[in-house]
Amino acid sequence: MKSSIKTMLSVFTFAAGCSAPLAFADTITFDNADLTSVAIRPTIFTTQGFVFTSLDYEAIGGGVAPFGNGTNVLKFAAYDIVSGTPSNAVTFRRQDAALFNLNSLEFSPGDYAGNDVKMGIKGVFANGSTVSGYLQAHNGGGLTPVDFDGWNGLASVVLTGNFLSPGYVQVDNINVTAVPEPSSYAMLFGGLALLGVVGRRAKRA
Repeated sequence: MKSSIKTMLSVFTFAAGCSAPLAFADTITFDNADLTSVAIRPTIFTTQGFVFTSLDYEAIGGGVAPFGNGTNVLKFAAYDIVSGTPSNAVTFRRQDAALFNLNSLEFSPGDYAGNDVKMGIKGVFANGSTVSGYLQAHNGGGLTPVDFDGWNGLASVVLTGNFLSPGYVQVDNINVTAVPEPSSYAMLFGGLALLGVVGRRAKRA
């Protein structure tokens, strides 16, 4: 009986270990972005396991700037500063190219944007299909939070703005969740099946 209980505890530990990597949540804050070797055109930097790419953020600071609450924000222009064309966009993806869910983010108008901001956002799924929309907010002195429903299994996200003026957009606190790999599901289900087998043997004992 003691050996059965010990075995069941081992299986519980195994199942828990399998389920651990299935999901994690992280909030990208830009407070620890390493911008020491950032090229201005195109601008590429990595922070918290995500790669951010843009044709042009702003000429100084590599796209990360201080905000009034003492933290850093991602700051980018609505258009290509050099050519003046509305082609600028910020794309971010996981550094390991794995899929992720977009849960929420916060944004606000930046310099020269006035009181209102309208930012375009597009999610790109693994099969190439997309989901898109616009986020609009009035500058109340802080960042406006936005929640996303169903933006799951994304390969990348593209931000474009401001559509109301040539000013900057500021983005912060991008909350993302990892998408489980198929192998993680297989390990979890295998652990649960083994748990069932041990449970039935314990009852017969």
